Amino acid sequence: MTVVGDSGLPHGSGRRDALHHRDRVRKKITEQLKQRVGEEDIIAAGPEKRIRIPIKGTKRWQFILDRGEGKGVGQGDGEPGDVLGPPGPDPSRGEAGTSPGEELYEVWLDMDDVEQLLFSELDLPRLKPKAAADAEATETIFNDIARKGPQLDKKATLRENLLRNAKRGRLHLGGIDKHDLRYLSYRERPRPWHKAVIFLAMDVSGSMDATRKRMARLLFYWCVQFLRRRYQQTAMVFIAHTTEAREVTEHEFFSRVESGGTRVSSAFEAVMQIQRDRYPTEDWNIYVLHVSDGDNFTADNQRTLELVRQLTRICSLVGYLEVNPDRGGPHQLSAFYEREAQGLEGFVFADAQDDRQLWPALKKFFAKEGVEAAVR
Repeated sequence: MTVVGDSGLPHGSGRRDALHHRDRVRKKITEQLKQRVGEEDIIAAGPEKRIRIPIKGTKRWQFILDRGEGKGVGQGDGEPGDVLGPPGPDPSRGEAGTSPGEELYEVWLDMDDVEQLLFSELDLPRLKPKAAADAEATETIFNDIARKGPQLDKKATLRENLLRNAKRGRLHLGGIDKHDLRYLSYRERPRPWHKAVIFLAMDVSGSMDATRKRMARLLFYWCVQFLRRRYQQTAMVFIAHTTEAREVTEHEFFSRVESGGTRVSSAFEAVMQIQRDRYPTEDWNIYVLHVSDGDNFTADNQRTLELVRQLTRICSLVGYLEVNPDRGGPHQLSAFYEREAQGLEGFVFADAQDDRQLWPALKKFFAKEGVEAAVR
């Protein structure tokens, strides 16, 4: 009699270790990319260009035999926390070291890989299906078994063969013929698409110097790349404002230089007018993302807050990023929002002092997991 039992040895441990190692490397690459979102070689890279990412080497730790005095495990003097082994060189001496340096590896990625790694953590929050007639698509559902079809169902075929043989008194598999063959059958059904429009509004007034405008455009660049890669039915509206706001083309949005004073409410007034004219709420998920240095005309703050409150009633998200390397003061728009709009449902605001804080801000606006923590 054959007995099959568990030997107690770990099964597939090598494969698990390899997968764990791959996940660690992937995580290291992603963390490096997050730190480099503002670097010129990534921003200026075309679809065919490859990006070089240096990452630290990872080691798989293992136990080795004692190479010291030859004592057995657990024998000899010592206290918890003592460092065991042969004495090493005195670190206080200024002699040249002999220990190996840190291992670094260079990984080459194309822009498709870069975007896939970064955008895997992002989603449009509160995205709801919109059942407008022009937003319908079809999806294929494999939910039936038939005698003909595009794809053979092996399990269903074996069940039919076993059933046919059982009816003939033979309780085994074998002799499969065309009468046993079963295929996956599919049907197409209409599916409403998640249509969304994202209003991207940028302050281009005189107080937005070259550094601040660069940070604003960096955030909007990654926002546009994320939306185009992940969502097919997504419209983007570009708005530039000083004391007045106007809709501009994408090229003008990322390249035009203006100056003048600041009236943030003009941007939200333009958003609401365009939304009413072209993007009804019953057909579209609506998102607004505004970036400024926070230097707004003080008398305009209350009007701005009133418009933000109106927008949160119809929008899935209203986001504000303040790019201010000097950290501003109590008169900044972010400080006003902190006092007057804290806890406003659907309103998220953040600040960034340098390029490294742009990714956390983008993830706060478009968090894939734990969206409720960001969008109250």
